[in-house]
Amino acid sequence: MNEVLDQTQAGYLMQGLNNRISQAVPARLHRYIECWMEDVELIMSPKNQGLGRDIGYLSYTAIFSFERFPFKQCSPAMVMASVMGWLMDYDEFREKFDLPDPVCDVEPEQNDTVIMTIEVELIEPLMVIEDLEGQILWDGKSWSVAPYEIWFAEHIDIRTGENPPATVSVDD
Repeated sequence: MNEVLDQTQAGYLMQGLNNRISQAVPARLHRYIECWMEDVELIMSPKNQGLGRDIGYLSYTAIFSFERFPFKQCSPAMVMASVMGWLMDYDEFREKFDLPDPVCDVEPEQNDTVIMTIEVELIEPLMVIEDLEGQILWDGKSWSVAPYEIWFAEHIDIRTGENPPATVSVDD
């Protein structure tokens, strides 16, 4: 799974983690890697993000299955560490929602291969943008599932009474 799918087909976090795993293992093993979503839960929690909205959260378990994994040539621990490293770098919702650590199962298959399964609980906003031709009807408008750009303030000026403005930057 290397093509970018719609968020409801495969969560953006799952796609990002799958890409990281694909970079970590030799290309010849890619045909033995499968990933999919299980236990999908929809959490209604709308939030206006300016250029788009979160209609809620998509909570799911991402399953990564590796058949015929040549553990003598490619370390399962390296794949596990790659998963943990990616989650610590890119999953901004793990701590907020107190998600459990990933679970890994390694079962012997043959003398030099194993079946390895990694399960990762993920949660991410389900993002929509206003779209006149969108198929989602909500709040009196038409919407489409799509990522949107998030703008962050790089600095702000705080004014209080007659005092001169105090500038606050990203580094403060």
